[in-house]
Amino acid sequence: MEEAETQITVPKISGASSGVIPVLSEFPKQLEKRILEIIPEATARKHRLFCFEKNDTVLRVAMVDPSDFDAMNMLRFLAEKESLSIEISQTTEAIFGEVMRNYSGTDKALQNAILSLKKGAELGLDLEVEKKKSIQGEIFQDAPIAKLVEVIVKHAIDGKASDIHIEPIEGNYRVRFRIDGILKSQLVFPLEVGRAVVSRIKILSNLKIDEKRKPQDGRIHFESGGQAVDLRVSSLPVMEGEKIVMRVLDRANNVSDFDVLGLLGRNRTVLLSKIREPFGIVLITGPTGSGKSTTLYAFLQILNQEERNIVTLEDPVEYFIDGVNQSQIRPEIGYTFSAGLRSILRQDPNIIMVGEIRDNETAELAIHAALTGHLVLSTLHTNDAIGSVPRLVDMGVEPFLLASSLQSVAAQRLVRKICEKCKTEMKITDPQRNRLAQMYQEIPLAEKKAYKLKDNQEIKVFKGTGCDDCGRTGHKGRVGIYEVFEITDPVKAIITDHKANEHELRKESLSQGMISMKEDGILKVLLGLTTLAEVERATEGKLLIDEE
Repeated sequence: MEEAETQITVPKISGASSGVIPVLSEFPKQLEKRILEIIPEATARKHRLFCFEKNDTVLRVAMVDPSDFDAMNMLRFLAEKESLSIEISQTTEAIFGEVMRNYSGTDKALQNAILSLKKGAELGLDLEVEKKKSIQGEIFQDAPIAKLVEVIVKHAIDGKASDIHIEPIEGNYRVRFRIDGILKSQLVFPLEVGRAVVSRIKILSNLKIDEKRKPQDGRIHFESGGQAVDLRVSSLPVMEGEKIVMRVLDRANNVSDFDVLGLLGRNRTVLLSKIREPFGIVLITGPTGSGKSTTLYAFLQILNQEERNIVTLEDPVEYFIDGVNQSQIRPEIGYTFSAGLRSILRQDPNIIMVGEIRDNETAELAIHAALTGHLVLSTLHTNDAIGSVPRLVDMGVEPFLLASSLQSVAAQRLVRKICEKCKTEMKITDPQRNRLAQMYQEIPLAEKKAYKLKDNQEIKVFKGTGCDDCGRTGHKGRVGIYEVFEITDPVKAIITDHKANEHELRKESLSQGMISMKEDGILKVLLGLTTLAEVERATEGKLLIDEE
């Protein structure tokens, strides 16, 4: 957001500074719905102004005409009502018009959609015929159903949602957003509106709208307020109709900073060294939605240099990276991970990323690629890092080949971060404090130092009380908790001689100074990044501590 100084005098407003004011010359990059709606839409249109930023003491308002006397009176009243100072910026008619399009709320869009469908029924219109017209290109962007879909997606983007669920339930359709890993209900609308919304989404993502018996996958490119996002669309037949899930892929949020990801200490050191090896396999494990793909993309962005040929096999391609050859598998035509991996090896690659090792054939091909001078990055579905080694042996990989090719395995989960604006110390009982201190003492001293913690660290834990900035949840954003198992010479001996005995591997992990995901979580709790409840939710076993 750029602001330039201009010589416009602002009439005095209670709590607002007068004199030279800035000019808002771009669409606000972080325009939030809750802040915009501090001034009702009708009032904003009448006086040609809008709120675009708010903190504990100041509300920032952009006006097309800062000399509007009636608008100033309204702002004086607003300043007293909200107990805030108001800072004025001048903006253009074009930016004002663009912001006004963000006012169209879901309630209004839903009412228009219902009215439209009722009118269609009264006129005797056949909805299926109208859908077919849409497929043939007669798609009206301002139609109520199209507007409702647009508003739902905009709300999801504004709310920093990672997924949008649109699902039939008890005679209605429900919309839920996954925000910071937690699903929250947003909207419920009638079944006929839901079916029309599903059809609209299928049209936009080039899916067959008359195919309702089997799952389909597609993609939509969406732009809102200068922000470009891709939506990965999945349709699934369920008992009451079709369910749509859209994964929001914001290119601007493709994180490559290890600090932001939460990779610290030994975990960071081991992974950074292993991904810079000329050959071998580096695995990331964890359930769906644990951030594995984001971590792999961070690795690729570090490794992405002109002298390296990087090729990926993905299902589907989530983020596009300049300079990386990304290929999406298509099992329906026989283009699987294993088939694609065979072709990739003829493309003279230096680094190969395989989206997931799902079967013996893919595992063996990845092993042979690593043994013939390629660095292979991939994912596997296991509960922890150590469990991946016997899992690969169970899949049929020869232990001596696995020992020769595997470099390291990392497991990860995502936990919600504490909102910095409302973070406060949390009271815990003495038994709870003693238990936490005992667990902390079991963590290697070198790791504590790497996290900038002391050996005799005072046990303090935090939580968010809830504020406007975090939507009263006490959480804002997510961070990863990790465990990284390095394949050292003693580990290779256990894999070869003891057929990857899990008990032996766990004993060896302690001697190499590996910390578990739970211990990584405890360190991040003491750093004030997350809560004990979040670490307990994401890892197995109890911490014997509950939030009050």
